[in-house]
Amino acid sequence: MRKGFTIILLFLISFVVSAQESTSLQVVKGKVIDSSSKKAVAYTNIGLEGTFYGTASDNDGNFELKIPAELQGLQIYFSAVGYKNKMFPVADLFAKEFNLIRLDAQTYNIGDIDINAQSKVLYRILRTASENVSRNFVNQPISMLCSYENEKKQGGEARSRKATVRIDDKTGYAAPSKTDAYKNRNYQFSDVLKNFESYSLKDGATNMDEILGLDLARSLSSVLNPGILSGFHLSMEEDEAVINNSAAWVIRFRQPAPTFTGSGDFYATSFEGKIYINKNNYSVLKIECWVKTPKQNSLGRDLAIGAGIKDFHTGVAYDFSVTYNSKGVKFISLNKNYTEGGKAVTEHTKLIVNEIKPILENQITSRDYFEGE
Repeated sequence: MRKGFTIILLFLISFVVSAQESTSLQVVKGKVIDSSSKKAVAYTNIGLEGTFYGTASDNDGNFELKIPAELQGLQIYFSAVGYKNKMFPVADLFAKEFNLIRLDAQTYNIGDIDINAQSKVLYRILRTASENVSRNFVNQPISMLCSYENEKKQGGEARSRKATVRIDDKTGYAAPSKTDAYKNRNYQFSDVLKNFESYSLKDGATNMDEILGLDLARSLSSVLNPGILSGFHLSMEEDEAVINNSAAWVIRFRQPAPTFTGSGDFYATSFEGKIYINKNNYSVLKIECWVKTPKQNSLGRDLAIGAGIKDFHTGVAYDFSVTYNSKGVKFISLNKNYTEGGKAVTEHTKLIVNEIKPILENQITSRDYFEGE
């Protein structure tokens, strides 16, 4: 009996070791250069043929890619606009501590350039960022303790409202999607300070669903939705940014014919923005967007306007900005200009996440759509 137990134990140990070896990662490092000028080739698209493993060279041509050891029998390709593609056996790159990849220039007639090929590396960066949201941000139940500010100016009147907001998220960023965010995020307003009285539901509306919906990483919406990326025009900004001491790719995006799934706005006619992606771990660092729409529901940009509704915003132009830290969303701002009741309105809203911690006791199970609830 004892001998049999020992044999089983040894078998299990060997199985675990074998499993660990099969998933061990090999780091491939190197630099991509022009074979003639010896200058770095930035943003080269690098990937394993037939898999989702890939990366891009940085502004100096350097790259680093972690590859499972069992994939050493595959081919790795290097593709950059203006250069001939090159492929190598992965095993050849495993054998070297540092790989110098030389690409040969290729000339094109202007009519032969494939715009989609220029964007391929950007699509890969955005897909990778999307796939890594659950790993880069907190992926457990959390409570977010926030400060809320809203200011609305119309004519000679200025209304302001400040409050403390607690947001409970039962799943954090573990399974980001619009459905998951709606089901698992609830919030509560307290300590409300304002300089006006709320005589209508519209006056008391917090519009928090609209604000939280701007956290595109939580819902994997818009440019972070791989399923609709092909509908965006993408371009890389030449100057790299540094956010939270991290070097970032800055990718401009624009949807020529805005859709609801792409813009998040029911009636958008213009939608463009920038997204900042950490070059080290592909985490989302910041998102900025600019939107125009002829009309908008006063309770939020993602709501339709019913046939009998006459009280809505017109001539709307707005921008929003969302910044992130290592845990998740840190700051959201929304700035709107529109016409309401024939008068021009300027409205600014901010949500500042002061602290993210494991979910508190007495979990919030509802949403304060109106401040008096």
